[in-house]
Amino acid sequence: MPNFMYTLPDFDVFLILIAFTMTISIIFIIINKKFIYHKLRYKDNTTISSISALIGIIYGVLVGFLCLYLITNQDHASQAVQDEANALENIFIQSTWMKQPYQGELQHDLLRYIDEVVNKEWQEMNSFIKIGLTGDKIILKILDDVKKFEPQSKSESIVFENMSRSINELSNARHARILLSYSVLAPELWEVIILGTILIIAVNYAFRVSLYLHLFGTFTFAIMAASMLFLLVTLDTPFQGEFAVTADSIKDVANFINSTA
Repeated sequence: MPNFMYTLPDFDVFLILIAFTMTISIIFIIINKKFIYHKLRYKDNTTISSISALIGIIYGVLVGFLCLYLITNQDHASQAVQDEANALENIFIQSTWMKQPYQGELQHDLLRYIDEVVNKEWQEMNSFIKIGLTGDKIILKILDDVKKFEPQSKSESIVFENMSRSINELSNARHARILLSYSVLAPELWEVIILGTILIIAVNYAFRVSLYLHLFGTFTFAIMAASMLFLLVTLDTPFQGEFAVTADSIKDVANFINSTA
């Protein structure tokens, strides 16, 4: 699917897809009127029904599995962002054991990381731009800040271990989020889906029924096919579109740090 489709408002995307399926319908109306409609007999409808049902089942199963896959991707993206926010909050809470100026330096780097993610990386993910290494470098700086923490007791040693573990979790969640931001359906899958949409619309024009009923049924299916394509487009990229995963949970951590520090 062309990248510009992911940057348009959802209503505009829906209208474009409706126009696409309706255009296909009009083309086949013309073909049907000139070459097919008057040559078919009513008894051929049974055969056409079997062909239409077979194509419809294959098309429905394919779209259904793709929707399930994309919904799962959306859930994984939301979970990765939440895990990233949880790791940031855990590091901040555990940093209260550190003495100044090390505590303030660590908390400052946490805010730098959040600012990088929210104000830069989210825009890059939304625009299909490759994510840079700045966030990873800030994580390394956070790790250096933690290394300055010298445990003086068993409880502080436990805190040090927990902070180190939370930094690893932060890095893993970050990489999972970035990987999911690059996740889109392969062009070959879109080709199969679009071809299936064209075929499922086209086969309905081989029926011999009254003209008005024929047009109503085919246009209805064209709208339904456009709705299915619209659903796939809106779910295809977890961090683009009006239903994209937001950075609200990470922003909440920044608010928590600013209100507490």
